[in-house]
Amino acid sequence: MPALAWSFSQEDIGKLVMLQVACSLMAVVFSLGLDQSYVREFNEVEDKYGLAKICLLPGLVLLACVCCLIAYFHQSAGMFFFGIDSRGYFYLALAGCFALYLERFFSVFIRMQEWAVAYSVTKVFPKLFFLSFVLCAYFYLQFQSLQTLLFMQVLSWFLAIAVMSVFLAQVLKRAMTAQLPFKGLRPLLSFGLPLVLNGIAFWGLTYVDRLMLAHYASFADVGLYAIAAGFAGVAMLFQQIFSTVWHPTIYRWVAEGVQLERVCTVSAVLQLISFLLIALVGSFAWLLPYFLPQDYFAVEFIIAACMIQPLFLMISEVSGIGISVSRATKYLPAVTVAALIVNIGLNVWLIPLFGAGGAAVATAVSTGIYLLFKTELSWRLWCTQPTARLYLSMMLTLTGCIVQALAITENTVYYMVMWSSFAVFLLYLYRDVLPKLKELKHGIF
Repeated sequence: MPALAWSFSQEDIGKLVMLQVACSLMAVVFSLGLDQSYVREFNEVEDKYGLAKICLLPGLVLLACVCCLIAYFHQSAGMFFFGIDSRGYFYLALAGCFALYLERFFSVFIRMQEWAVAYSVTKVFPKLFFLSFVLCAYFYLQFQSLQTLLFMQVLSWFLAIAVMSVFLAQVLKRAMTAQLPFKGLRPLLSFGLPLVLNGIAFWGLTYVDRLMLAHYASFADVGLYAIAAGFAGVAMLFQQIFSTVWHPTIYRWVAEGVQLERVCTVSAVLQLISFLLIALVGSFAWLLPYFLPQDYFAVEFIIAACMIQPLFLMISEVSGIGISVSRATKYLPAVTVAALIVNIGLNVWLIPLFGAGGAAVATAVSTGIYLLFKTELSWRLWCTQPTARLYLSMMLTLTGCIVQALAITENTVYYMVMWSSFAVFLLYLYRDVLPKLKELKHGIF
């Protein structure tokens, strides 16, 4: 992220984010939730290659048809997402949609094979490729154009697909020759389609702040916010790794009849680590301006709030797992839409007043509401989990992030003291969890 900030303007970074936003939405919608159905049914079906085929193809065919139709509307779409009427940018976005769709399913296929090294390589190698380009752009000015930036982003996505295809060669070959189990499509869709509605709402919960920043502020504010969210990528990394492991594991635990106390242990450990990480970032946020151009000084104040979303979502993966285990996914859209409505309302109110800081606060608060609703619904559908400690820590964390993001005071010492005191309080509040951290040496799962 520092390399990107030094190599490209805030406006170009903002438009790169809009490309990512548009392509990710298409991948969510046209997956039809069948990627999650694949994860849910993988351990309970014999024909795993037929399952992969019936989950991958419907959305891919539908995506191809819809892309042909919307090609007629490239002018309005280009203006909305990029502020530029460009056919080239529009077709880049369409290519990115196919790349992210395939990446979504290929990633799931690798996860369920439990190929840890392969999964890591497919995530890291394309990132290194894109980073290499960004570093080259810093030294060679001819690369510092929006068109080149967008092209390299899409190219890195296709590189990820190519690397995944190498590892999945045998799986894809056998899936192509497998019979299509059409009779199994209906139950897969009944599980997955509610997750599409939830996925769209969740996409809005994740990205509506970028869209509204572009509308109510500028692409420069989108770029500033994207850099802060990029630094919060350390939290996103934890969230993605945990989600990758957690869902296959909990479904296996349910099949094996693992005691629920183990789930509560994982939840408590995860809460402590997440809240401590936010406190740590808040305490040392004052170091970030030393690594960024002067225009990005505000990142120091919104970085803690940007940490909220990935870490709260990670906590909800455990506290709200009962919804998926009980196959009651039809309730998830209501939870996500409620949080999305709050997010939109707060963005409309706060962005004109505070810019990127307002967007960070809106997303943090709405994600807290999402965690609250999902947790409450889960224990009513599946099992009861202790929540008082979670809710207290969540409220204190949100309060600290709001104070810092809205820059009620710019005294760095104040935030260091505030977050350090909160960290000490957390260690006391979760003192019974500390001995369980030793289990990390042997693995939680």
